[in-house]
Amino acid sequence: MTTSPRNTFKKSERLCSRILIDCLFQGDSRSVSAFPIRAVFTPSEEVSGVSILISVPKKRFHHAVDRNRVKRQIREAYRKNKHQFIEQVAQSGKGLLVAFLYVSDKMESTEYIEKRVVRLLDKMGEAL
Repeated sequence: MTTSPRNTFKKSERLCSRILIDCLFQGDSRSVSAFPIRAVFTPSEEVSGVSILISVPKKRFHHAVDRNRVKRQIREAYRKNKHQFIEQVAQSGKGLLVAFLYVSDKMESTEYIEKRVVRLLDKMGEAL
């Protein structure tokens, strides 16, 4: 009997360190886009596995409830679809720092966000 991997999103998968965040946005990071989300990523030896950051700018959504809803949609889409992507990263032998940036000023449905996150994960997997 095979067990499927659990769809969890642990603290160790979150990118919290200011040093690593600076490393992600400076230097030789790459980005892929699937509107309304852009993903910036860079390989890192300080991290094992994949660490992600989700950012929704206050400039686009003035109310915190709206920003939190969009972040929750992205986080949920990543949590449900991350397993194949994590396996690809593990085969490369390095860790990966990823930032999901919401670039639109319009709220989208959860299904649409999930399709876009899956597309971004596929593009990042090809780019590795």
